[in-house]
Amino acid sequence: MSATILSKPSLIIPANQALIFSISWVTSVPDRYVVWVLEDSVEIAKLYLTPNTNNVSFFNLAEVVRDRVKVDDKIRDESATLLSYSTLPFTTGRNGLKKYTINVGTYSGGTESGTEDTDDVYLLDGVQQVSAGLHPSFADYYATADTQKSWLTDRIPNSNIITIEVSDDDEGCIAFLNDSTIISGVATTLVYSLFTEGGTSPASTFRTIGTTYGAQLPSASDINQKLTYVMAYPKNIETWLTAGVKPSAYPTWAYYLITLTTSGYTPVSNVYRFNRKCTQDKHNNTQLAWTNSVGGWDSVLFTGRTEHTDTVSSKPFQKQIGDWDASTYSFLPQARESQAYQVTGQSKFKLISVDFSFADIELIKYALRSDNLMMRAGSGEWQPVTIDTKSYNVKEAFSGVYSVSLSVTLAQTLRC
Repeated sequence: MSATILSKPSLIIPANQALIFSISWVTSVPDRYVVWVLEDSVEIAKLYLTPNTNNVSFFNLAEVVRDRVKVDDKIRDESATLLSYSTLPFTTGRNGLKKYTINVGTYSGGTESGTEDTDDVYLLDGVQQVSAGLHPSFADYYATADTQKSWLTDRIPNSNIITIEVSDDDEGCIAFLNDSTIISGVATTLVYSLFTEGGTSPASTFRTIGTTYGAQLPSASDINQKLTYVMAYPKNIETWLTAGVKPSAYPTWAYYLITLTTSGYTPVSNVYRFNRKCTQDKHNNTQLAWTNSVGGWDSVLFTGRTEHTDTVSSKPFQKQIGDWDASTYSFLPQARESQAYQVTGQSKFKLISVDFSFADIELIKYALRSDNLMMRAGSGEWQPVTIDTKSYNVKEAFSGVYSVSLSVTLAQTLRC
């Protein structure tokens, strides 16, 4: 008999939680179990584990891969911000999905056995809570049927429809697992349908999931690119859709639907519904986007007037005025006796909205937990921010509609 992996995490699972492998040798007890961890076929760790009193060792992969899997925030192999990309309907990941191979063996009497058992797991950025249990299934995110969520979002579907409110100027992406070999997904096509308020669809089109449109084929072997982003928000699709089907061609458009389907247009995902939100023109809206708990991006729109405050800190230094080495002592009227050093600034923003839905309230709690948040005011550039969690305030304005305020700080020091 040899070392055997008795149990392991689900095949695809978020990385920031307990990822327990149990290892045993039934007939005898080695001095140590040996574990080799490979990331995309490259060894990154080797561990020696002492068997417990039941001749078993437990190994938590999460402790090895911490911070190695991160949702992408830039276009693959470029420096531009992912959320603004609009050249093609799809782009793919570089760091958000990785394959880890666990090889196990034994060490006894000074001799190492080499690999005796092996298994693979594919990790996304994100986390599932303890309340979900050990190694919860991630199958709801496999694109295999219209009852599957499939989209990597924390938004909760209602009757297999995921709904988001967006303004015409909003940017962003949604994500899914583009694979037919590991999880047996069957999505090959993205279908877009535009609707007016009365439910009439004046335009629709589709894009094949493949290299022509920025993705790889579902059967392709590059693991990192199996995490695929759809540039699905109104400002993004205005670029990659043709003139006759983009929302701006129909000024009274009310919503559009995006669905993953088979080549025969059978839906294999929940429908993602983008409801048009008409906002005021007196001030800019502000988008807040963040990496969510299941390996993708989510966002909300703040429609109130954003308050912006800059503060500066420094270390003052007292100086003597006048030239003490001159033949005659004097000083200028504008001579400075106090000089500031190490001057740095900080930008804070108070985001306000008076029309949040209950779904938005439920969603934004994930923003409070996220380690990667981005903010975009009006039609400006995306900026990294951090949340002051104590600033989050919610009041019910009237039934089902909430007033929300939240303070964020620019995650970049202002140079002075």
